[in-house]
Amino acid sequence: MTAEHLERGDAVPAPAAAIVARALRQYLSGDQPDISRGLGLRPRRGGTHETPLRLEQATHRNQSIQAIFEAMPGDTQKARAEQTAQLLRSPPDPQITEADVFAHLMKLYENHAGTLPTSSRQVIRIINGETVAERKK
Repeated sequence: MTAEHLERGDAVPAPAAAIVARALRQYLSGDQPDISRGLGLRPRRGGTHETPLRLEQATHRNQSIQAIFEAMPGDTQKARAEQTAQLLRSPPDPQITEADVFAHLMKLYENHAGTLPTSSRQVIRIINGETVAERKK
């Protein structure tokens, strides 16, 4: 938020400015040799997937997976999740004509190719909101 405001030449909102000012003062005084920690950008031990950027990426990824899941035909959650997982197991075939599903799938591979779930169990966890990103909201 701070970077966006500064790039536009706008005033930074007070809460964001306070965080950056405190971190910068600690860094410049030598009290905190790692400015990323002072800015709250370093995850806690074991919390690699809980950084703001990772949580935002996971939220976008999960929204796209949810959209694909909802576009799938089927009577049960498991059947739709299996179809979704099948699509996510391999890159999309350009011959697919379901434009809505294909658009979401292309976006997923473009932005999250290395972190896509490959099993129906993982897809169901995302659909049911049982992920770190959902718990941290």
